Amino acid sequence: MAPAGPAYRAGMHTQITEYTSDRFSIPVAGRYADIVDAFEQAVPSLDADDLVRTVRKHSDWDTVETWTIRHAPHGFLRYWRNDPTALMAISGNTASCVSYLMGNHVVAERMFRRDPRVMGLAPLRVTISQRMGEPVLFTSDVPSASFASFGDDHITAVAHGLDRKLAELLVLLGIAVPEVLAAL
Repeated sequence: MAPAGPAYRAGMHTQITEYTSDRFSIPVAGRYADIVDAFEQAVPSLDADDLVRTVRKHSDWDTVETWTIRHAPHGFLRYWRNDPTALMAISGNTASCVSYLMGNHVVAERMFRRDPRVMGLAPLRVTISQRMGEPVLFTSDVPSASFASFGDDHITAVAHGLDRKLAELLVLLGIAVPEVLAAL
């Protein structure tokens, strides 16, 4: 029996795309809490209510772009934050970790218009973590490595721009830019 609903099309087949993503983890000098604070100051949290009020008032994409430039001074906003440290400590774990979804909806739109499936990879995932007695690690996937899986040169070009923005953010935070981003 065929599934009901508008998503089903006769003759459509499941598409499987196998791809490799490059992930980097960079040791960062400094205290875990200080690095988390610096990241959160550089990548402000999305104020969705303010964005919605602004869009309702003006209702055009230029307003969204202007709002984003004003609120994401370093090119990225935080859409989500998860700190499992306290929960994991209950089982005896001593590591610290905070994960984020960060991105820029204006940049994402430039890919979305070509293929809305890109939103499965946008926003970007970033983790700041530390095991007891080890250095703090800043971890992320290389945007262009993941987005290239769509096979669209335009999407890949936009993703290379995200690579550059991510490298600029690392420099701002005093974190060494990994070779995979520095080559761009």
